[in-house]
Amino acid sequence: MNPKSILILIPAYNEELNIAGVLQELLAMRLDADILVVNDGSTDRTKEVASAFPVTVLSHPCNLGYGAALQTGFRYAQRRGYAYCLQFDADGQHDALDVPGMIEAVRRDDADIVIGSRFLDRESGMKMGAMKTIAIAFFRGLIYRTTGKKISDPTSGFKGISHALFSQYAKQQEFPSDFPDADILIRTLLQQFQIKEIPVRMRPRELGVSMHSGLKPVMYMLKVLLSVLIVLLNDKLSRGRRAV
Repeated sequence: MNPKSILILIPAYNEELNIAGVLQELLAMRLDADILVVNDGSTDRTKEVASAFPVTVLSHPCNLGYGAALQTGFRYAQRRGYAYCLQFDADGQHDALDVPGMIEAVRRDDADIVIGSRFLDRESGMKMGAMKTIAIAFFRGLIYRTTGKKISDPTSGFKGISHALFSQYAKQQEFPSDFPDADILIRTLLQQFQIKEIPVRMRPRELGVSMHSGLKPVMYMLKVLLSVLIVLLNDKLSRGRRAV
């Protein structure tokens, strides 16, 4: 394993207005962790701004998608022997003060993935648009109906992931390139990995444009729903082959 067992993975696309603040907050915590920024083909100065800090920056030659940026980070973490990978968004919505609690939670070894939920603590929540609220409620219900597991914040981008799980994500050819949310959680649960949630604070985005702005959540819901159907079909076929 890597001497520093924790890798903080930050996927970033056109976040030059936010990435400096995010990195300053994380570095000020003096965490025993390495930081990786995956610049997903940004057309602004995200790469240049991030490279000015003592962190590792990897860049895609073009925009491949949020999920593709995550998978690049998972492959990096696997090859360098990190024990845990922490996803942390580049938009400034996550609070670095919650990172030590996430690290403690993933190190307890009673879950393969720990989700930072904005809904477990009323004081940690934030106001969301109607479409985002509908999308979260939809995915909550979808996960519960397919796995029996209640997850309060299925779209959270703040997660702690064990080596066993992120190593699997790193090599999955079907890992979604755009929105790895409810479909990946359902697949993870069907494979008997353990998921738990802890309360975290979430701040509203102040600068830049969200990847879920406008009517994008509608397309997002349709894409993830299709991906979930494929996951369930593959799981059914796999169970059938094992039964033969």
